[in-house]
Amino acid sequence: MKVSIEDTIDRVDPSAWDALADGWFYAGHAWAVYQEQDKHSTARYVHVTSGDRLVAAAAVYLVDQEWSELYDTAVLFPDLHGSALPGKPVVLAGNRRGNSNRILVDRSHPEADAALQELVAAVNAMAERESDGRAWWLYLGDEDTALLTGSVPTTAPRILAADCAIELPGAGFADYLAGMSRNQRGQVKQDRQSYQAAGYTTEAVDFRRHWEPFAPLVARHERKHGHAVSDGFIGELMRLQAEFCGATGTVQGCWDAEGMRAGGLSFTTHAMVAGRAFGFDHPRPSASEYFELCYYRPIEKAYRDGARLLHLGIGTLQAKVRRGARVRPLWGMATGRFTESAARTAARHNQDVWDGFRQELVRAPHALSSTFLDRTA
Repeated sequence: MKVSIEDTIDRVDPSAWDALADGWFYAGHAWAVYQEQDKHSTARYVHVTSGDRLVAAAAVYLVDQEWSELYDTAVLFPDLHGSALPGKPVVLAGNRRGNSNRILVDRSHPEADAALQELVAAVNAMAERESDGRAWWLYLGDEDTALLTGSVPTTAPRILAADCAIELPGAGFADYLAGMSRNQRGQVKQDRQSYQAAGYTTEAVDFRRHWEPFAPLVARHERKHGHAVSDGFIGELMRLQAEFCGATGTVQGCWDAEGMRAGGLSFTTHAMVAGRAFGFDHPRPSASEYFELCYYRPIEKAYRDGARLLHLGIGTLQAKVRRGARVRPLWGMATGRFTESAARTAARHNQDVWDGFRQELVRAPHALSSTFLDRTA
């Protein structure tokens, strides 16, 4: 096997990278191209090949400045001193935005285990050269957490968030409804009737051509929920995502006589529709625009395109479960040089967070599960 490192995603074969991502949007090549545009980090791409076949890969980010607390390791792991040494970057392995990470390894390959170990060794060596010897792996699901912790030494994994997705059975929207409880079906019916009564014109449009009217709606929605963002900041994010990921981007938008009033942005692969952003013209009265444009229209699109998963991301668990979502934990840990893995601290943290999820979903405990937590409890 051969390990190599590139300093731009342009030198990485998109089809080989996407084959490892297997339809998971945030692990794919296009999202990596978008993330490379960030001015506060330096990207590196580690790949392990056997002959001419890519067996394992990882995007690695040397982060000089982190503006999101969701990716600030000092906030996520305060007792492990998650900041790098003064003047050194923090090393993040895997995608840096999207709160959804994957270990990119061809698990069907006979040398998959060895390739993963070579991959992590190369990432750790980079962390030793460039930072404090630690590489952080954030927002991994149960399966990938089990794979990483079972292959190489890591700190004790900690739950960082709860991820939500709706699995889509059958061949159409009626099958989605048939798999729900009576109360859930009633909720969907109520949402759609409320939206229909508002009298909007609704259309799915190309994100690349409509990001400009959509972006200020996203900024208003973010500010409504307490995030201090400007129209310019959100506009630049939307512009970059449209430029580098827009080929698979769709805005489910609604209009009235005055213009666009709301929209939901999603990206589509063969396996999933990934919900990314919602914009709304606050302080207008709500008519279930969020659920129509971020859930039901994308579900209909997923069925048409052959995808069988609507990925909704983290947060607002109860609202998502009421519309059929399943909830799974997302984990974080470090590899490389570290002191104590703080297993007891991690265990207490995980139990407290898990109890919080259970309390939030007290009426729907069946929607919350974790194979990894069950295995390590």
